[in-house]
Amino acid sequence: MAKAIGMIAVVFGHAIHPMTDAHHSVSVLFGVLYWWHMPLFFIIGGFFLKPIEQNLSAFKRFFMHRVWPNIKMYFGAGTILILLAHFLRGHSWHYTAWYFLRLVYGGRTLNKTLTIFWFITVYVLTLIVVVILISYVKSIPAQFFIAFTMFAAGVSYKHMHFLVYKYVPWDADIVLLTTLYMLVGYYGFKLYPQIPHKGWIFLSTAVMFIVLAFLKYQRLLVFSLSLKSHKVHNSFLGAFVPIAISLAIFILSDWMTSSHFFDWLLPIGLYSNAIMYMHRLVFDVLAHVPGIDNWLMQTILGLVIPVIVASLYKRGKHWWHNRQLPTTS
Repeated sequence: MAKAIGMIAVVFGHAIHPMTDAHHSVSVLFGVLYWWHMPLFFIIGGFFLKPIEQNLSAFKRFFMHRVWPNIKMYFGAGTILILLAHFLRGHSWHYTAWYFLRLVYGGRTLNKTLTIFWFITVYVLTLIVVVILISYVKSIPAQFFIAFTMFAAGVSYKHMHFLVYKYVPWDADIVLLTTLYMLVGYYGFKLYPQIPHKGWIFLSTAVMFIVLAFLKYQRLLVFSLSLKSHKVHNSFLGAFVPIAISLAIFILSDWMTSSHFFDWLLPIGLYSNAIMYMHRLVFDVLAHVPGIDNWLMQTILGLVIPVIVASLYKRGKHWWHNRQLPTTS
């Protein structure tokens, strides 16, 4: 359920982004979503990590199981979306060829249909770093010391170039920030059942969030967090707020799941990868349909259409697999 909430926030944030310059309230709403929705996915990414043995074969197994599938999906989905965008947006073949080169370089060089693809590369790089950290550094305080040191290094500069290029390949420097979030997720998942007074924690975090958002609206708080753009204004809040809000999201998710009233949201979490990859393409299609190219329809259809496509693909794959099984007489 937490992934569903985060995915709704991602799609909604992208839908309202064009209005941020014209409306201060929308700009604030957009900003407060970015305080937590992308860190949430890195925290969730730490839930089911396991230390590996300190040898090359163990790392290879981890790489093939957790990293390689994401890389294949990155290039596979990227190729399909670039070709679809070529026809939807009327790009020249020169532009499309250049877009393929940008897909290889990744990170902030990707925009429009592939604007979210920075997350995939940073995610797999963070997986590698955190698994190495929990496997080779046995002391938990030492692990967090390294993670906090990386975070401090990550917020110590405004922009990092790579040789003569403006951006770092795959946004690799963002791993300095996301390692802390994923490490918190790794240990937080184990400790979460033992946390007492979850209701009070949720209420206090909700009040904190509302107060900070109000201060932001009144222009009294200078705090923004955008991982892709490497904008972290206020280092302490950049570390604390995403983790605190994510904890509140997990508590809220528990309640929503136990009530069963919100079970209709579960497919959004189940097919979150499809939504992450496809929702900007849905926006591109809606741009060609008069009357429904607005933030509300973008949000709804940006969630629903990828879920439908992914579920149909899953069923078709299952049907095809069953057809290949030998029949028994």
